Amino acid sequence: MKRIALPLTLLIIVLWAALQPAEILSFSAPFLTMRKALTLLTGALALGWMGFSMLLALRPTWLERRLGGLDKLFKVHKWAGISAVLLVVTHWLLILSPRTLAAWGWIEKIVRNHRPHGPEGESLVGLAKEMGEWSAWIMIALGIVALLRFVPYGWFRKLHKGFPLAFLIGAFHSVIMLPDELLVTPFGMVMVVIALAGSAIAIQSLVGMIGRSRRHSGRVSSVSVTEAGIVDLQVTPSADWPGHTEGQFVLLTLDRKEGPHPFTIASEWKPGAFLRFAIKPLGDYTRELAGRVNVGDAITVEGPYGRFDFGDVSEEQVWVAGGIGVAPFLARLEWLAATGGAQGKVHFFYSVKRAAEATFPVGLEDLCWRAGVELHLRVDDIDGQFESGEIGKFVCKARGVWFCGPAAWARMLQTALRRDHGLLPGRFHREIFEFR
Repeated sequence: MKRIALPLTLLIIVLWAALQPAEILSFSAPFLTMRKALTLLTGALALGWMGFSMLLALRPTWLERRLGGLDKLFKVHKWAGISAVLLVVTHWLLILSPRTLAAWGWIEKIVRNHRPHGPEGESLVGLAKEMGEWSAWIMIALGIVALLRFVPYGWFRKLHKGFPLAFLIGAFHSVIMLPDELLVTPFGMVMVVIALAGSAIAIQSLVGMIGRSRRHSGRVSSVSVTEAGIVDLQVTPSADWPGHTEGQFVLLTLDRKEGPHPFTIASEWKPGAFLRFAIKPLGDYTRELAGRVNVGDAITVEGPYGRFDFGDVSEEQVWVAGGIGVAPFLARLEWLAATGGAQGKVHFFYSVKRAAEATFPVGLEDLCWRAGVELHLRVDDIDGQFESGEIGKFVCKARGVWFCGPAAWARMLQTALRRDHGLLPGRFHREIFEFR
């Protein structure tokens, strides 16, 4: 995020600073003068971060590659949106501050001088002010909803469509409220470019165009529930499916009302073969999935996405999976078994909570043997969790650690391996499915 957002932030600040007198830059100006300048700056920064968030929502391939996969991009998108909301709040408080301070008796009541736009211009400015307030309310409300984990994903996805609408309103507010004399400055031009580019993306989002070029039709070819309670879903994609590499995932739409959900592909790719998904019932939607999906159902597969790249077969590697996090490793194991097995030593640490969960996937030990991978299986309720030292003793010789599992375990394990075994951050590869 810093590689793109920080330069944009600095650019806006520098262009704003070039327009300000010395008393503003030294923070020695009177309150109202200072407040006017900071209102302009916070509004520009809010628009900039909202525009950056819209760019991330477009999911451009070049940006996905730079950030290390769509899962990482979605994480940056989340924090860019939160930053934009905080800047909107700051901007709004600055606008309200004279009114509030006057009510408290700290400053004299402000007599406003209307901008010389004429009747039509005044009407447009008034509309922009009102719409700006609506945009702020929408951003704040949606920002709070996005952070409430108990809100069902289906509702979250629908409500999330309010952000592009908020951007369109905010862009209109920003351009109309920008003083005329600033429109021809580099600062004003950057604001107009952000407003126009972000608005174009917002419209694409509202009409459902984002990701359309990567959508493919398909049909459910098999669905069953394993002894471990996992929904084992097989999908036959259309002939235009481009194929995938082990570790990638798709946005799978099984129900148009529910919309797309991210699922890792748990099978290697062969032309004409099906895509396999191992889905654990973790939420309202996935708990009801087995009873809602039938063989022959038409579905939409968008992708493939992700850059959980396993690298070269000759490398020594350490794999760590928790529960349903085994999915990307299954695809890699299938590929290795079909292509002669791993040439470098691979240690696979697979942890499940209960003994019943260890029954999935069926034949895992045999698959690991055929793939040339050494399996370390642990049932937490019986044997306890893997200690970081058990994994760490294999790290020094390995090219890296590939992790897919609970976020808390990922953070704890990465910290321990870095502290105790010198694992560099770039050697810890992880999939992030906390898109909210």
